[in-house]
Amino acid sequence: MAERLDLTTPEGAVAACINLSVTSLHLDWSGARITAKFQGDNGKSYGAFWEGTVATTLMLALNKANLTSNSLHKRVINQALTDGKLPAGTISGIPD
Repeated sequence: MAERLDLTTPEGAVAACINLSVTSLHLDWSGARITAKFQGDNGKSYGAFWEGTVATTLMLALNKANLTSNSLHKRVINQALTDGKLPAGTISGIPD
């Protein structure tokens, strides 16, 4: 199972979303923009983006990161949580 975010409080009344997984990550160096997409277990899509100097700083950190102990997906989820772009939760699973 890939890493995912297990939500503290499920979202949605009918089809509750319990966890989210990273489905895509786009690093636009020339446009200074990062776009991350997440898929909920209920089929709902979530997105997060960073622009400008914040995006450039994050891309530089990712470019230099040692991903053996902390995967790319986990880093993206953690950053989105830190920046309030995703609902609260805990990360579970192992990298694919």
